[in-house]
Amino acid sequence: MRIEKVSAGRGAAWVNESIGLLKSGGKNVWVPALLIGILSSLPYLGAVLGLVMIFFYAGLVLCFDKPNGGYTAFSGFSDGGIGRLLPLIVLNICLGIVAVLALWPSMQPMVEATMNGVTPDEAEMLAMLSSMAKHMLWLIPLGIFMSWITQFAVPLTSLKRVSGGEAIRLALSAIGANIPALITNFLCLVVVMILTGIVLMIPITLISVVLASNPMLANVLIIPLTALLSAVIIALMCGNMLYAYRDVFGDDQTTTTDSEVLI
Repeated sequence: MRIEKVSAGRGAAWVNESIGLLKSGGKNVWVPALLIGILSSLPYLGAVLGLVMIFFYAGLVLCFDKPNGGYTAFSGFSDGGIGRLLPLIVLNICLGIVAVLALWPSMQPMVEATMNGVTPDEAEMLAMLSSMAKHMLWLIPLGIFMSWITQFAVPLTSLKRVSGGEAIRLALSAIGANIPALITNFLCLVVVMILTGIVLMIPITLISVVLASNPMLANVLIIPLTALLSAVIIALMCGNMLYAYRDVFGDDQTTTTDSEVLI
């Protein structure tokens, strides 16, 4: 399969194109995104959905790629999608296990103290944070690298129906060829998500303050805003996956510029 080396600026373009998709996509984009946003915002259910979110990413990529193709947010579970995406799920779970094993020794004393009703003192808190920061120096880059694998592997498995193992292999090759574009893309995506979060957190904060005496009503009003925030972020991520895939793997509806074919 052809892999192209694109310019660093294309990483920013993927985010810009994803924003454009949200502006012009209509119900075929917003309905599945809002559905996932609502489900992921519900207490307890959202935590469970987090374990299988990659399948929903695949469904959204299909919806975004062919808005009139009859796909839904659940399309990632059908047509062999579970089998193709399973290796990627396992890889993400392994990363989670590594993170827990690395951070647990630092967190254990604080967790046990809290469970026993003991308030940790400032020195203990600083020691825990210092220890966790050392692990974050390698866990954060590892997490970013894993997100890049997901960024390419999800469209490969859902759009090209490549097997999970082959999709991961191709994703690694694409990453190696496009580190500048991916770094640019990651930074732009983080900035857009932060700005989106700030805009939507303002009404959420106001509702929490005004209705502090009625937390039940506050939660009822906050859930739709939280769902909208989740929907926007998830839609941006999936749009980003789609446009990155189209650029790097040459599956674009337009001519890709500033690129070099590698394989």
